[in-house]
Amino acid sequence: MAEYEPSWESLDSHELPEWFRDAKLGIFIHWGIYSVPAWAPTGAEIGGENASPYAEWYPYYMYEKGSPTKEYHEETYGEDAEYIDFVDDFTAENWDPDEWASLFDEVGAGYVVLTGEHHDGFPLWGSHYTKYNAVEMGPERDLVGDLADAVRNQGLRFAASYHANYNYYQPGFDGQFGHPDYEKGGPSEERGGPGSEYVAFMNAKHRELIRKYNPDMLWFDVPKADGKHLHTQELIADYYNRAAERGQEVAVNDRASTDAIGPTIDLENRETEDTHGDFITPEYATFDELRDEPWEGNRGIGHSFGYNAGEDEDDHLSREELIQSFVDIVSKNGNLLINVGPKADGTIPDIQKDRLQALGEWLDVNGEAIFGSRPWLVAEDDVSDTKVRYTHHDGDLYAIALGWPGDKLTLSVPAHIDLDDAPETTLLTADGHRSLTVTLADDRLAIELQERPDHDHAYTIRLNSVENTH
Repeated sequence: MAEYEPSWESLDSHELPEWFRDAKLGIFIHWGIYSVPAWAPTGAEIGGENASPYAEWYPYYMYEKGSPTKEYHEETYGEDAEYIDFVDDFTAENWDPDEWASLFDEVGAGYVVLTGEHHDGFPLWGSHYTKYNAVEMGPERDLVGDLADAVRNQGLRFAASYHANYNYYQPGFDGQFGHPDYEKGGPSEERGGPGSEYVAFMNAKHRELIRKYNPDMLWFDVPKADGKHLHTQELIADYYNRAAERGQEVAVNDRASTDAIGPTIDLENRETEDTHGDFITPEYATFDELRDEPWEGNRGIGHSFGYNAGEDEDDHLSREELIQSFVDIVSKNGNLLINVGPKADGTIPDIQKDRLQALGEWLDVNGEAIFGSRPWLVAEDDVSDTKVRYTHHDGDLYAIALGWPGDKLTLSVPAHIDLDDAPETTLLTADGHRSLTVTLADDRLAIELQERPDHDHAYTIRLNSVENTH
């Protein structure tokens, strides 16, 4: 059994577990005090100077002079209302963790990532290191522990993300927002922080979170200093080693420190050169081409991760957009970590639940092309009149048409791999596999489709015994 040392050279030898590659779908959950005001300007851009579409950033922008959030906050709650004043209304009174876990399982998710602590510094567990937490205040309940139990009872993997590296609201310390060493754009090493006192506090809480719940993944966010400054390598090495002792296969994302994600931080489309971590994490973005290394796209169903009561139907992915995006990501060697933003009472908004259920219904028919699959030689077909994405599973090739092609679908499969004969080909339907007539000629497969199956959004054709050399 490998003993990991606190160095990138040693940590980079860790292998991403197969369960992560097989799962394809994870559920992200942003839930906290920010779910009470539940507001952000829907027209803002990610990374905007004075505004953000992310409602979970409310505690930052409510104090930012000239921001739409500050204006909204003062008009709605008054100039004297502080962020901490919202905690009493973060009740989780209608929350049923078993109901959540059952929904996520029915949808087909393989793992669930709850925000253990977001940038507001409010742990969703009973931390020994601060009374500002969900057990002592607000819900007065261990949200992390209760959901971990419910999710694992469904046979799913569980993790709690940790965002403390960039906390902008941290009661108990001096400084802007009660955070030490904080300046606009910080805390960063270049600005003198985060200082040693805060780093020790941050890591103590994270180690507590890890040891209380044995998460299947460490999901960091927004690094602001290098690993040596933050003692990141020490924490990850300890996590890997303790997991190995338990026989637990775990993963760590690429956001643990600035040197973990390479010289350029690009939150939308992370570069992978010199990246450390088991997988990379583009945010509200995807890749145009098939990637050799596994990755995980993460985004909300709407513009925000946290619940934004101001978002309407047009601000959310349609069922078709969600399903097609998911297929595209999987074909390019990725997972989708799709986020839900529950209300303060613990209920998931109907529109978000609807989108998840639509994805689950599609997977009930087409899941064999997704779960446990691997990318094929190419992700996209370059001759079909309909957009097509490829996956490969158990010796068979799957061509997923992102729209109904009509009576015939032409594929360029023989241009990428030698075929002696046209493969046996079937269409996946709710009633099983429907045999199709296929002709091989001139580096093309011509497939006759006939009747459209009784489901929407994307259509899967299985080509039997087509090898994969990717």
